[in-house]
Amino acid sequence: MSWKKKVTWDNNDVIRYYHVSAWAFEKLWGPDMHYGYWEKGVKNQRQASRRMNEKLVEKINITKDDYVLDAGCGIGGNAVWLAQTYGCKVVGVSIVAEQIEKAKERAKAAGVDHLCEFLVMDYMNLKFPDETFTVVMGLESICYANPKNEFTKGVYRVLKPGGRFGMADGLASKEAYVGKEKRIMHRWMDGWKLNNLDTPTQWTQYARDAGFNSINYKNITKNVMPSARILFAWSFFSIHWHILDRIFSIDAYPSDALWYQYWAIKKKLAEYGMFWAVK
Repeated sequence: MSWKKKVTWDNNDVIRYYHVSAWAFEKLWGPDMHYGYWEKGVKNQRQASRRMNEKLVEKINITKDDYVLDAGCGIGGNAVWLAQTYGCKVVGVSIVAEQIEKAKERAKAAGVDHLCEFLVMDYMNLKFPDETFTVVMGLESICYANPKNEFTKGVYRVLKPGGRFGMADGLASKEAYVGKEKRIMHRWMDGWKLNNLDTPTQWTQYARDAGFNSINYKNITKNVMPSARILFAWSFFSIHWHILDRIFSIDAYPSDALWYQYWAIKKKLAEYGMFWAVK
């Protein structure tokens, strides 16, 4: 991006973040742990999370014959659901070892461990031969890719001809931020240990440069706003930190992101979208 954050994070920072805070999201959010897709008939966040999985699968047309890579699989919520629902084979990768262990346990408990494989691996350095998978997907995990153009090249390499890539994630709405806008974005991203967010236009260019065709993007910000508001409400349990931050400008903290993610989306500094393309 053309704007720089004052703090940068490496994999160890991300691993520590998930070690400390992921249990809370799992308890409250369920195994999928993402914003979810709210529409008529969706009554709670866990239903919204499952609906997001379904909506992305619709875009990339997963069937039982697919071999899927779940890039940034978390505790295996999506991978296990794919195996149960479609009967396809899924490989999930994450840099967080404890997530991988939980994912294995979840697959075994669901009776789909013969269809699911989970590996501790950085999706920026995929250890798979060329043209291994028919689908690569990521649900609110690709935001950690850095740089995202190199991630896209890696996805293209491991996909078979005709293979599909799909993601649902947060994106930047502009390439440069200044003043208060920049502070809002930094406080949000630093709270969740994110290095950068790129725009839909940038993602389209990355996909085109990598060799993808049939490149698509859909802005679904309105469908995640109920979850953004829920996260914002949670931030009030840490209101004392926000007051101290106004006085002393303290370091970013996880609940800081709950506060600023809402304002970033509300002020249209960021958006949420689905992106999919074909090799």
